[in-house]
Amino acid sequence: MRKREKPSPTEADFLFEMDPEPASESLTSWGGVPLLGRAYRSLGLPASVQRNVRIQQRQRGYDEASVVEASSF
Repeated sequence: MRKREKPSPTEADFLFEMDPEPASESLTSWGGVPLLGRAYRSLGLPASVQRNVRIQQRQRGYDEASVVEASSF
């Protein structure tokens, strides 16, 4: 089993606050993507991916949990 030197970015909380009030200006169609990320993390999927998915052979680039989170959007 590999030893991770640094924690996965998916283990950290978001660095911004979400405002639940509707915005009066135009928004992008990708505006709900942070909510998908929050759901992914709140369900504990990053830890599950790190326990069950082994793709990388070297410790460089993104970890498996980050790749799964990014590809789910």
